[in-house]
Amino acid sequence: MEVFIWIVISLLFIGSFIGVIVPVIPDALLLWIGFLLYQFALATTSLGWTFWVPMTLLTLLLIGADLLSNIYFVKKYGGDKWSMLAAVAGIILGPLVLGAFLGPLAIIVGPFLSVFLVELVRSNGAERSLRIAFGTVLAFLSSAAAKIVIQLIMVIWFFFAI
Repeated sequence: MEVFIWIVISLLFIGSFIGVIVPVIPDALLLWIGFLLYQFALATTSLGWTFWVPMTLLTLLLIGADLLSNIYFVKKYGGDKWSMLAAVAGIILGPLVLGAFLGPLAIIVGPFLSVFLVELVRSNGAERSLRIAFGTVLAFLSSAAAKIVIQLIMVIWFFFAI
């Protein structure tokens, strides 16, 4: 049974990293389910506040990294709430619509195209629309990189704590 629980914990951690790229997968939640599963199913002693407090702070940083990078880059390149909504739609729909043709690149091309088209329809001109779409891609890539680093810290900390 212990091996099965470790397999589930490992799959939860892997799923959290997939969640960095696939936005419908709740990355932070999967990490926490893995931590709690270990705590209540396998641990003989409590992980303690030296684990739980930093994990809570890192989780807040994980969520904040996503929001802050999107706000920063989209605003820096001239976007607004419509740009952000188009980017989210592109992240979700891009792989579904373009995945067969572009494979993993659809996660980047989808938001780029959706933001570009929304901004173009809003009469922002091709040059400005391209700039905003580029900013959206930078936001996604920077938040993904930050989230991967934060999640790696959390998982490594977990294994040192146990």
